[in-house]
Amino acid sequence: MALLLAAAPALAAPPVPQFAIAVPPGGQPHIGLRIKRADVDVRLALSYDTALILNSPAAARAGLKAFPLLGKRTFKNAFIPGGAATFRFNLYDITPVGLPEAGVPAVWVDKPIAADGDGVLSITALKAERLVFQLGPTAPGSKTYTLTRPDRGAVAMRAKLGDETIDVMFELNSPDTVMNARAAAALLNAGLVKRSGTVGAWRPFPGVALPFERLTPQPGAKLLGLPLARPGVRIDEATARRLDAAAKAGTSTAEDDADTITVTAARKKGRDPWILIGRDVLGQCSRIVFDRPGKVWILDCNF
Repeated sequence: MALLLAAAPALAAPPVPQFAIAVPPGGQPHIGLRIKRADVDVRLALSYDTALILNSPAAARAGLKAFPLLGKRTFKNAFIPGGAATFRFNLYDITPVGLPEAGVPAVWVDKPIAADGDGVLSITALKAERLVFQLGPTAPGSKTYTLTRPDRGAVAMRAKLGDETIDVMFELNSPDTVMNARAAAALLNAGLVKRSGTVGAWRPFPGVALPFERLTPQPGAKLLGLPLARPGVRIDEATARRLDAAAKAGTSTAEDDADTITVTAARKKGRDPWILIGRDVLGQCSRIVFDRPGKVWILDCNF
């Protein structure tokens, strides 16, 4: 029996009950972690599920190796600087500072992914039942907002507008709330926003500027109980040039036009509807909590 116990693999450490992360004023949540033979600093992303995405120098420093045969692919997408990049990936154990070890899919890219660190890590990769992001002191008049998630281990919420079910995510790294065409059409049809005809640029990664059209919220317009502050909808380059001939924003290609407002909710073409709620809304909050077992987000905000 003693020999069997000695040969058995060690049990993975359980998640910690709660883990707090201080977010500097106007800054981003970061955490240090160990992966293979390197210590790296990564920004924490609230908007996608379990994965670690690294800049290539950090992956080289750690000595990461792509999964044999299948672990190297070239992808084309407007979200990538220059429109294309080579991705390498494998499964690795990571040890974030102050938290138990966890296994994650690790991806490293031959284009810059993060300008403020070595990469980006989804918060769902952290082994804690509750993650508390402290953005600052609680402002007088703040209220607590509780938003349900359908999946214990996923970040996305769901909003029903008309006959569309929209994936809704949070992202502190996005200054604006951004959505794709089908989501915008649902908001337009619901009378929550109107088109403005003005163009801006969304910059999800270094070297990427994707054009969007600013939407004007109707007075008191809300989504999932949260206000619509500075929403914008992805548009293609032709529409951006037509709306603002002087604008040079964007590096998108025709391959990403499925996310743009050239489609309509009635025809239900293009990618599934999504909305990324950015700092325009979340910047008015003092605390953001990802409650895994409760399947909720909890926000303390002064809207």
